[in-house]
Amino acid sequence: MKPPCKSLLVLLFSLSLTTQAYANTDELDYASQVLSEGTHQMVRGISDQERTILLATAALNSDKPEQALNHLALAKSRDPLVALLEAEAHRQQAVEAIKQAGEIFSDDKQQILLASADLGRGLGEANARLHSFMDKLNNVSGDPVDILLPGTAVSNVFMFDKALNRMYLYESDGNGGLRKIADEYVVTGSVKGDKQVQGDGKTPNGIYRFINKLQGKELEARYGPVAFPIDYPNELDALHQKNGYGIWLHGYPVDVLRRPPQDTRGCFSISNSRLVEVADHVTLKRSWVIVGENLEFDRHEKKQALLESVRRDIEAWRSDWVSLNIDAYLSHYHRNFRSGQRDLQAWRSYKQRVNANKSFVEVTFSNLTLMHDPNRWDEGEILVAEFDQHYSSSNYTDLGRKRLYLARESESQPWKILLEESLSQ
Repeated sequence: MKPPCKSLLVLLFSLSLTTQAYANTDELDYASQVLSEGTHQMVRGISDQERTILLATAALNSDKPEQALNHLALAKSRDPLVALLEAEAHRQQAVEAIKQAGEIFSDDKQQILLASADLGRGLGEANARLHSFMDKLNNVSGDPVDILLPGTAVSNVFMFDKALNRMYLYESDGNGGLRKIADEYVVTGSVKGDKQVQGDGKTPNGIYRFINKLQGKELEARYGPVAFPIDYPNELDALHQKNGYGIWLHGYPVDVLRRPPQDTRGCFSISNSRLVEVADHVTLKRSWVIVGENLEFDRHEKKQALLESVRRDIEAWRSDWVSLNIDAYLSHYHRNFRSGQRDLQAWRSYKQRVNANKSFVEVTFSNLTLMHDPNRWDEGEILVAEFDQHYSSSNYTDLGRKRLYLARESESQPWKILLEESLSQ
């Protein structure tokens, strides 16, 4: 009798759904108990079908395929995700049987067949939904670190976590805080990582806005009832030579009910029913979009420290600006600074010419918006600031909207202006 093929068994188990578990056994047991009892307010708001899927997914993540099959037997309609969960339960049973038998087929073709039977890609939706339920159950993802200060020009913020395939939607609660009004499963690019070039299949990381609305004859049926393009590539993307176009939030094809987690050419996709509801919240150019992986929540000290540091450094920049000390003013700019076609040296020359005949300068800011980028860039940590700028001098007065991209290499370093844009009103 041939001994077990240890490497193949390891491969089989590494491919199984259980390796994608998001929680420890105690957390899974608690979620299963709450779902089974059905009295918790978190459960009363979901459908029987969704409850069945969550129970089965929790069972599979706990290595209990028989229990998962018992739950799935109660499903009232044929759902592609239910079928996938059933198949994964049977697969786990087969893997366990091989392990218990202590032997495996010697035929390489049979080994390859068993190893390629993984259904994890399709079942990513089930895990994402379970993770969402458990986060809500444990009051996780309440206060996002990256929404530092949404000014009055911000209607709401859509946050996309590519690692968890989650879309969150936040808006102001009217009391200086944030209210979460959506937490959805979202499909992203077929290739993992940050978008770099056209056609790479990746979803870009960064901070954006929805800038257009497509529907009716403007939109192919495969994109669902409506689509919202974002302003990718933005100035920060251009600085890093990233290109491509057509990154949208859109729906599913009409006849598609389920999609695996990585299944677009770089866009964000949610179910058509939820897209229609979410669409009512989109305000073009005022709905912001933050994209990253493993977004941080409820870290109040970190958020406060970020807010205080950037406010301090923006005020120091303003103070040195009105002093008419060109060297002090330029000390707040990054060595890789760009504003349109001007680099740092050209900016120095420009500002020296502007200030040459001025006896005084006054600058004040209002309606400040601050958003933190969850991603690490070549320059380090990135933050976006937008504000109304009131400028007056001995020979000129102006009121406009400005956007800054600020960067710092570490928490001990000051924020430096990497990009500066004047925005149209």
